Amino acid sequence: MDPIHGDPVVLRHTGQRYGETAAAIRSAVATLQQISDRGPMVSVAIDRVRRDAAHLAREISQAEQRYAETGEALTEYARALDAAQDDARRAIADREAALDEKHAAESRAADVRADRRGLADDAPASEVRSLDWSLADAVRDADSAASDAASAERRYDDAVADRDRAAQRAIARIHDVVEGSGINDSFWDNVGGVFHDVMDFFADALEAIVNAITAVLDAIAKLIVTVLAVIAAVILLGLAVLTLLVLAAIALVLLVILVQIALLLLVLVAVIAVGLVLLAVALLAAIVLMVPGLAVFLAGVSWLFALNLASGMDPVQALVQAVIPTLLFVYPALWAVIAWASGQETGTPEFVDATPQDPRSVYSFETLFSDLKDIDKNGHTSGDESTNEESIVRIVPFVGPDGEVIYRVEIPSTQQWTPGGTSGNDVTSDIVAKMNQAQQTQLEKMVIDAMQRAGIEPGDHVMLAGWSLGGITAGNLASDPGFSSTYKVDAIAVAGSSVDDLDIPAHTRVLDVSHTIDPVARTENPYAEDHSDDPNRYKINVPSPGGLDSVGHNSGYYQTTVKEQVDQGASAAGRDFLADDPNADDGVQIRDYFGTPATVDKNGNPIGTYDYAYTRGE
Repeated sequence: MDPIHGDPVVLRHTGQRYGETAAAIRSAVATLQQISDRGPMVSVAIDRVRRDAAHLAREISQAEQRYAETGEALTEYARALDAAQDDARRAIADREAALDEKHAAESRAADVRADRRGLADDAPASEVRSLDWSLADAVRDADSAASDAASAERRYDDAVADRDRAAQRAIARIHDVVEGSGINDSFWDNVGGVFHDVMDFFADALEAIVNAITAVLDAIAKLIVTVLAVIAAVILLGLAVLTLLVLAAIALVLLVILVQIALLLLVLVAVIAVGLVLLAVALLAAIVLMVPGLAVFLAGVSWLFALNLASGMDPVQALVQAVIPTLLFVYPALWAVIAWASGQETGTPEFVDATPQDPRSVYSFETLFSDLKDIDKNGHTSGDESTNEESIVRIVPFVGPDGEVIYRVEIPSTQQWTPGGTSGNDVTSDIVAKMNQAQQTQLEKMVIDAMQRAGIEPGDHVMLAGWSLGGITAGNLASDPGFSSTYKVDAIAVAGSSVDDLDIPAHTRVLDVSHTIDPVARTENPYAEDHSDDPNRYKINVPSPGGLDSVGHNSGYYQTTVKEQVDQGASAAGRDFLADDPNADDGVQIRDYFGTPATVDKNGNPIGTYDYAYTRGE
């Protein structure tokens, strides 16, 4: 009869947040509907705005019921959980008191029986009757106390059943409103999730550049149109005034003004024409200048590619390690991009909230990847796969070999390939994590803050895990002397991440899983020392189970790979990584980070698995 666990305060707070979100949606829908109502103003543009507002109101109103119903379900469950916990506590206290009374009555009965056996054969009958009555009273008291204990146990079982029924009701309500919602499909479900591979990363980068140029040209065009519209408005106003003046008096003044306007328009047209010619010349000059740069780039890549192949690199690594330094040499402006990205990472992240998660009953590397995919998905709070609003760090506590608590820290991967977003796991973090490792990224700061909020203290044992950017971030933290001297980093487990350029201490085991055609896993800083042959590295490099699809950089394919190569023992490196180390610090082994989730800390306080959400800060 353990106390019923759970935090009604967190449930109520979460339910209130969902309710507030539903209220905000209702308010937004009302505002959009007001905009869509017809008014005295009539124009094509205004009609379009009204139609768009009405359409948007219908779209977002579908989300209101989901948030309202979920909030009510959580709030109702919080009340039921609170009541069940109170009932359970009273039942536990009553049972303990009844058991104490039962034991006392049984002790009295034993004493009376002993006294009864010790009577002489000629003992007075009154003394015998007195002892018999005392024995009967003690037995009756013991039976009554046992009945009270059984009643308390039934009340405890009823409290647990009430909690379970309330939970099932809440689950059913949330399941029904989510499954019945008309907003479950996302844009990326329709286009097939193309942006999860590395080649599309370069395509996205090129698209971002083209979009930037297009945006500039569009802004110029809009500015020109705006100026012309203002001039046209001024002209029309002037013509109206002049018409009144002509009707009033002087036709000659009108002629002079018209001549001046014509001259002004001619000058404006000439300026615009000259500007367009200069813009065309500038674009042509840029194209002419890019041609020799492209030739030098191709020559440099070819030369370095051949040298890398000769040094023993595989073809993918040889190509990636040829492209990076050649780009930086041929286009030195990229160093300015790196410096700009470094500046974006100097801010302090903003903590959003901590959300409790249900610990898994069985942990493995396959379920670890399920966690990593969960936290990547949970960062898209709007449901739009192209925009990542929050960075999610999950921390799972486990029971160590001597009862101490050890922690597995799970780090998200890149979820936004354009800068300027609100999350820390975006393209600027990628650039700085590889090309300016002396600068701590905001994602690294988020991980450290989440560990502190989870109660991880200096000297505690930790394991860092992540794939893609999450693995790179894990490697950067493990190689940071300040971090590795504060915490006992027993291991890092990464996949699709480039960590060979990081000097990670020898006591930290490094599981490094990559696919043979994944270029992201080979984006080491070409100017840093190579540590791929360090004795604490356990490297698995195998073909992607998806073949050429996604160039091997895909979380689902990596989940299959770690299941086969590590969980099922297909790789010797995977088996060696999991093998017990007789010299392990405090006896903590890798398997302990996949064992029994901890529910209390070293002081007996309740703990659990939490997702810590963050946004970028200034």
